[in-house]
Amino acid sequence: MFLLEVNGLCFTMRLNSIISFKRKRRPLLTGVSLRIEAGNSVALLGESGSGKTTLARCIVGLQKPDSGTIAYNGINLFPQTENRRAIGAGIQMLFQSSGASLDPCMTVLDSLAEGITSRAGKSSGTVAEAEGLVSSVGLSRDCLGRLPSQLSGGQRQRIALARVLAAAPRLLVLDEPTSALDALTSAHLLQLLKSLQAKEGFSLLFITHHVQTALSFCDRVAVLHDGVIVEEGSSEDVHKHPRHEYTRQLLEDSWIST
Repeated sequence: MFLLEVNGLCFTMRLNSIISFKRKRRPLLTGVSLRIEAGNSVALLGESGSGKTTLARCIVGLQKPDSGTIAYNGINLFPQTENRRAIGAGIQMLFQSSGASLDPCMTVLDSLAEGITSRAGKSSGTVAEAEGLVSSVGLSRDCLGRLPSQLSGGQRQRIALARVLAAAPRLLVLDEPTSALDALTSAHLLQLLKSLQAKEGFSLLFITHHVQTALSFCDRVAVLHDGVIVEEGSSEDVHKHPRHEYTRQLLEDSWIST
């Protein structure tokens, strides 16, 4: 059984036209199918605007698809959306902008405690668990009393990661988590994610438009183009034997830019 199964997912964006005063429809996903095994990491690769983030938001329940199915660990999450309550915090998402997921008025400790208590309830060990979480993402307990504005961009992204880890997810969806970080901080964050995955055993869906990162970071790669997955396979196979013309173009463009 796959941890995540997405079959035939369709999503249409509705746009307001100022000129005609009519709502236009733009298909973003037109039959996406994707599977992720427990403990595996899958990169979702495609250019900006291809629908990668929309697919992620549908998977975590932030947007409602038009049709298709989403199942987590055998439990139907769409169209049977009432089942999301049954999986608790099993699916978590780390957003592109760390600032979007951290309350600017809450200290790091308060943010982490909120995540911890939502999973395990109130406990005298909350502070100790929060200390363990910041340590797991490579930060010291000194940051627990700080507000997000008192942290660097890299530190905020690590705290945002610690917060989603507080929920003990089995599937972690990463939406371009390094796009706002410098190259060195990005490399450190990716290395941290890989070590945490090895330790905790969660699965990863890594959304990116960066080909080299997708190939080096994940076990498998799925290529999204024109609303569908046009190619999927191991990172090595996609790299060495791309079958779709769009994948070959992505690889060629990546080689030119490096």
